[in-house]
Amino acid sequence: MNYPPGRAPSLAQHLSRTLIVAVVVVWLVSTGLVAWFVDQQIQQNFDVELVESTHRQLYPALLDLQQRQRPDSTGAYRAADARGEPLEPQVMGAIPGDSQTEPLLMQLRDAQGGVLLRTQASPAAAFAVPLQAGFFNTTEYRVFSLYDEPHRVWLQLADPLEERSEASERTLLGLMAVLLVMLPVLAWLIHWIARRELRTVRHLQQQITARSGSNLQPLNLAHMPQELRAVGDGVNQLLVRLGEALNVERSLAANAAHELRTPLAQVRLRLHTALDQARPHPHSEGAGGGCVPVAEVRAALQSLETLSHRTERLLQLSRAEGADGAHFARVDLVRLAEQVAQTFWQQPQAQKRLDWLAPDSDAPVWVQGDIDGLAIVLRNLIDNALHHTGAQVELQVLPGERPALVVRDHGRGLTAAQLAQIQVRHARIGSQHIGYGLGMSIVRTLADKHGAELVFSSPPAGGTQGLEVRLVFAAGAG
Repeated sequence: MNYPPGRAPSLAQHLSRTLIVAVVVVWLVSTGLVAWFVDQQIQQNFDVELVESTHRQLYPALLDLQQRQRPDSTGAYRAADARGEPLEPQVMGAIPGDSQTEPLLMQLRDAQGGVLLRTQASPAAAFAVPLQAGFFNTTEYRVFSLYDEPHRVWLQLADPLEERSEASERTLLGLMAVLLVMLPVLAWLIHWIARRELRTVRHLQQQITARSGSNLQPLNLAHMPQELRAVGDGVNQLLVRLGEALNVERSLAANAAHELRTPLAQVRLRLHTALDQARPHPHSEGAGGGCVPVAEVRAALQSLETLSHRTERLLQLSRAEGADGAHFARVDLVRLAEQVAQTFWQQPQAQKRLDWLAPDSDAPVWVQGDIDGLAIVLRNLIDNALHHTGAQVELQVLPGERPALVVRDHGRGLTAAQLAQIQVRHARIGSQHIGYGLGMSIVRTLADKHGAELVFSSPPAGGTQGLEVRLVFAAGAG
């Protein structure tokens, strides 16, 4: 069954429902079997009690009969007179076991089936069963017949079938009541057990979610059941293959960029030398002439600078994606910002345009991180601000519970669409800008590695134009 996103039932819910249905079905079948078995036991107990009561009541019944009637010459008792007319059966006196709550249904009959004596609760007509030893059923009673050979009489004791049915129904209702009362408790218990036993699935899912391009460590499969261990082994094998593929990709980019740096530097040096040695020529600013035009040399040098810039960004990207949180240490953001600013002040185009806004306090601002990676972040942010705007650029460190690195420019700023675009790899705002759309992607990657939040504001708070980029850390490491 296809479920809408976010509406699919959890494994614990699915397992709980399945188990509850299975348990209810098994319980109902078991209840039916138990009810049948208990009914058989009840019937057997009633029969045993009926046999015992019949044997127990035989002697008192014979005494009562002897007091009321004398046997004939053959020693037998008869329920008819000398002419063969049936006599009205006499009611026995009080006998042991006969009470108002549970009256005995008993008849004493002669050899021909006539009723000699009966209890008060017993019907006047003879029970409609054959005169044979054992149990027989009528529409209303279950009758046990016992024959006394010396006196040639039958003693029959009966139980109402309705009474037996009520006893069986009470037993079945009791079993069903237990099921109805315990079913909610059982459902809750099954759901709780299912969720408890499936915690290992959530633990495995959390481990898989935590894996990324910078964290391809094998999953910890200790204390996991056999089925989940098999899944985890498959994921670990996939992580190994993924790690190998990423390493090949990073190595290719890093090696290619690294191998290009030396020849690019040599070509750039030769172009600078050629430009310095160029002499005024009638055609130095145009085509023709015997020597290379100065304009073409400058254009080639500019293209080479662009290529070198992109190569450096590729190296930074490889460094950012390969950063490992295990090598993080305490970094003083103030000292880091000062060092990066000093590096930019050595460049003539940035010396007068980059301002360092030192904190009011001389106290260091500590965070956990990679000092080289954070330096790459600052260099990219400052470099973007210097190249993409002609305005002043400010570098600042904000102390506090969540310290931040801030790079702010006072240029024209960016629209919301442009802010989203500059964070996409291989995307640029304009083709005239140096770079290949990697700078902000590198910043974003390193920010994620440090668990920091990258906040863009255009214009900055309290300003009318410009762009402010903040790298806000989760907490300081003071």
